[in-house]
Amino acid sequence: MAIEAQAPKDPREAILQLARQLFFEKGYSKVLMADLARQLGMSKKTLYLYFDGKEDLLKAVIKEYLAEGRQEIERILSDSQLQFQEKASRYFSYVGSRLLAVNRQLMDDIRKHAPGSWQLLHDYRIEAAFMRFNALLQEGMEKGYVRQDINRSLAVILYASALETIFNPDYTRQLPGQLTEAIPDNASEVFDGLVRIIFEGVLAKK
Repeated sequence: MAIEAQAPKDPREAILQLARQLFFEKGYSKVLMADLARQLGMSKKTLYLYFDGKEDLLKAVIKEYLAEGRQEIERILSDSQLQFQEKASRYFSYVGSRLLAVNRQLMDDIRKHAPGSWQLLHDYRIEAAFMRFNALLQEGMEKGYVRQDINRSLAVILYASALETIFNPDYTRQLPGQLTEAIPDNASEVFDGLVRIIFEGVLAKK
């Protein structure tokens, strides 16, 4: 993941920036606190003054990353100048771009070795589906862009299940090989495909 060019304002910010880059590039297990300290030009003792351990650092990285996403999504959803179609397009495009930065191997690594951080992601998925996507659907129904006869709760659950599929590699591993071999490895592509099915369905238009 790209890191902004400006110099960090304080040691904690520098730690977070480098940790984010390494976690997203190498995964969680392969990043060592000793290597982080060495690359930052500080001792491990100094590093532990800011974070209790590697998972504590990972949680801070995830919270920062999710907060950035939450802020941008709320900005999109609250923009009264956007037509609904454009708002929905920007919403899904942004979520897809955020997923693009998170490879599925990293998610698997977090699930296996950092349960506290995995819970953070789980809670965010619930929030994203049941608050933000639900709000988007409600606006679409009120403005006549989303069918009134659909069960909005079922649509939200379907969306939440789509996110769960993307974030949980164990689910797809249970499926027959002839199904999974056609599924993209890229989480963003999986998300785009699932959103298209939710909104366009599977029946051809005659």
